[in-house]
Amino acid sequence: MDKSKNNYKYIIAVSSFILMAVAFSIVNSVNTILTAPVINARNFSIGEFSLLFTITAITIAICSPLVGNLLNKVNIKIIMSLSSILAGGGYMLYGLANNILSFYLIGVIVAIGMCGLTTIPISTMISDWFEPEKKGSIMGIVFAGIGTGTFFWMQIASRFLERYNYRLAYLFLGAIVVIVSLPISLFIAKRPDDVMAKLRDSNNKNNKSKDKSYTFKDISKTPSFWTFSVGLLLMGISFAGIKQHIQPYLSVLGYSISFNANIGSTLALTSLVANIVGGILFDKFKTKIVLYFMGTVSCISVVFLILAGNPIFAYLFTIFYGLTMCMSSIWPSYGVSRLFSNENYSVVFGFVNMFFILGTSVGPFLSGVIADTSFGYQASWVIYFFTTIIAYFLFIRSVKNH
Repeated sequence: MDKSKNNYKYIIAVSSFILMAVAFSIVNSVNTILTAPVINARNFSIGEFSLLFTITAITIAICSPLVGNLLNKVNIKIIMSLSSILAGGGYMLYGLANNILSFYLIGVIVAIGMCGLTTIPISTMISDWFEPEKKGSIMGIVFAGIGTGTFFWMQIASRFLERYNYRLAYLFLGAIVVIVSLPISLFIAKRPDDVMAKLRDSNNKNNKSKDKSYTFKDISKTPSFWTFSVGLLLMGISFAGIKQHIQPYLSVLGYSISFNANIGSTLALTSLVANIVGGILFDKFKTKIVLYFMGTVSCISVVFLILAGNPIFAYLFTIFYGLTMCMSSIWPSYGVSRLFSNENYSVVFGFVNMFFILGTSVGPFLSGVIADTSFGYQASWVIYFFTTIIAYFLFIRSVKNH
């Protein structure tokens, strides 16, 4: 690798961290603190507004394969620049919406923007620029931006809401997304020249070649594709099904708001550290060993969650579960790099990310439905215990098949 490329890759990494800390955190994490003010001001039901998150998740799932394909055909600067305008501009439009249908339509716009601005293009650039032995660590650091940004913007958003209203908060935060992400997209985002040369050569060929096989049909023929993808689907269901219902579950158990807040802060801190450590583990140890470790810790965390009526077990769950949260951010992108060829990384990642996002859209709904039955939340946790085992079994098998 020449010196200029060696230096520029770190600019890519820092810029990617900033995008995750600003755009991703504001749209995906800080948005939760605006839920109650919007519902109270517009007289929406919780179910009506919660549907917005399902709509955005499904939109991202549908767009992921499309974005993955476009990254191999269109300049990444164009894709990310347009996406930054859609994401940030759309987020500002939330502040002007007056009915739930408007929120749904704007949600689709914002979701399309986020799909083309953050996870897929960022993971693609990291895969392009960094050596295999460094990808895990770099991805861990970049995705740690989510926790860092969430902590920072939560504080700003809460204070903004105390002084103003949700409309101005949406306008302010959306403007920040555009101001930060558009310059990065226009002037910094870039794929290496040698990668682009290969893609241009592949796209210009009329004959069929291995490098030109970018269709779902071709990708699905690879031995590890289905085991990896179904594993991501199951992990998405259990991960989101637990994460989105931790606070409601603790409330059902009778814990105070302050206790719940302490659990939330501990989880955020643990997951922030876990993203960095998790990336290093993937680089330093065999993938199979890391998966065995993470799978074991994940299963133990679910057991602690079932026993969370005792405060000690509630905190033990938080620590163990927080340690495995890096799997949801690092493993989908790192797994593709580990299992599939780098030439069609963005295409494969676009497809498998669709499975993971679909899982995250199903999990919270499934938890809510089961929690409303006579079996309660514990039944959900038992189900997720087994889905977690199956997911990691599929991940390990996909690595063995490779």
